[in-house]
Amino acid sequence: MTLTRRNFLRTASSAAAFAASSRFAWADKNVAGLDAKSFAQTIDGFGFSEAFHQARAMQNLPPDKSKALLDLLFSPNGGMGFSILRNSIGNTDGNPAADHGDTTSIEPAQGTWNWTGDEDQTWLMNEAAKRGCTRFISCAWSPPAWMKTNKSTIGVGELRSDMYQPYADYLAAYIQEYKKRYGLDMYGISPANEPGYVPTIKYASCNWTGEQLTKFLRNNLIPTFLQKGISTEIMLDDHANWKDDFINVALADATCAKALNIVCAHAYASTDQVFKPLGDRTGNFNIAKSKGKRIWQTEVSAGDKNITSMDDGIYWAQVLHAHVNWNSVSAWLYWWGAAVTTSRSSLIAIDPKAGTYQLSKRLLTIGQYSRFVRPGARRINATENPIGSVRFDAFLDPGGKKIVCVAINDDLSKPQEFPLQLANFTPTACQPVRTSPTESHANLPILKPVNGQFTLQLPPESVTTFVIM
Repeated sequence: MTLTRRNFLRTASSAAAFAASSRFAWADKNVAGLDAKSFAQTIDGFGFSEAFHQARAMQNLPPDKSKALLDLLFSPNGGMGFSILRNSIGNTDGNPAADHGDTTSIEPAQGTWNWTGDEDQTWLMNEAAKRGCTRFISCAWSPPAWMKTNKSTIGVGELRSDMYQPYADYLAAYIQEYKKRYGLDMYGISPANEPGYVPTIKYASCNWTGEQLTKFLRNNLIPTFLQKGISTEIMLDDHANWKDDFINVALADATCAKALNIVCAHAYASTDQVFKPLGDRTGNFNIAKSKGKRIWQTEVSAGDKNITSMDDGIYWAQVLHAHVNWNSVSAWLYWWGAAVTTSRSSLIAIDPKAGTYQLSKRLLTIGQYSRFVRPGARRINATENPIGSVRFDAFLDPGGKKIVCVAINDDLSKPQEFPLQLANFTPTACQPVRTSPTESHANLPILKPVNGQFTLQLPPESVTTFVIM
């Protein structure tokens, strides 16, 4: 049976038990309370990828449309303010069946280097930087074919044991050359995209175990980066599902545990249900959290037919909320930002023939976070479920002078109203911005506090950001 959003919401309540022990308790019922001096994790940002030449699709739009799309995605002043861009490291080995739109290999044969074929991604990184997005991370879907046991970037193949050091040198060269050639600093690099997962369609992949990844990091990648003075964060392990099995193997190794600051995974789930229960996409990475590691969700989407309505927008806002609030995630990335697709794989659907693009409500509801919750913000402990079906998050702006709250009302028919009480912060005004079935980041009238308290009003099926000054 197809899961309706009503059923999804019932499931969401039970899934919330993941974080019950860590929630901030407020004495009064039906009140959203927050303490501006009681913090959880620091937010690193929100983002997406334009891998497989989707950046080219953006670049090939008419100039006015391309500029408008870039502004919409990256600018925090009227746009969605995405602050992390995830790239693929070129690996195509010349086999058309294995291309899947990926870029050509940067080392097609040992000692032979190629720095062409990635012009669209470098263009996009530079355009993103102009608009304030400067955190670029790159991921290897596969080592070059000549390094692998099956001599191909696709299919069932592993990195050959005698190629561990050449692969470490390959990743280091990528970072160094992109700085030298394009002036681009890589904030993070992941040596393996979805290790252990063999795609049913033909695109680049590589089989790894947690033990293999740990050995590669400990003996090759970590010492190579140290020797070459590379400060790019090593990210592990971009698992296809929200699991930390391989991460925990690496964190049990002293060398890896010291060197790894960021652990990451994807949040895919089977697509037999349109709105997959949150419990299938979430969970706590307890070992990583206990060791003070930053947890990133680096890829998620759905491959079924595109849905642009508010139902879908509410669902993805709930997924983001669950990761940030329940699972202490510091960064959250969708798969494609804008792409030539008819599925939910992207936030924006590009029509290359018409030279146009179509927005979705999930772009806008995710943007209720990404536009206002800036990198360096700190999540404030607050009442997560103040009333009814409302989910609530609060963050202290990096400058320490603003509080940003996001409230999701996923009730289809009932408006919700509740007071917001602030501790250790004296407010003067509040700017609400809302997305609903009929609104898209609509600026609402300024609210003034009454006895230091705001009354927050949420229409049915809405996501509202409250910027408190």
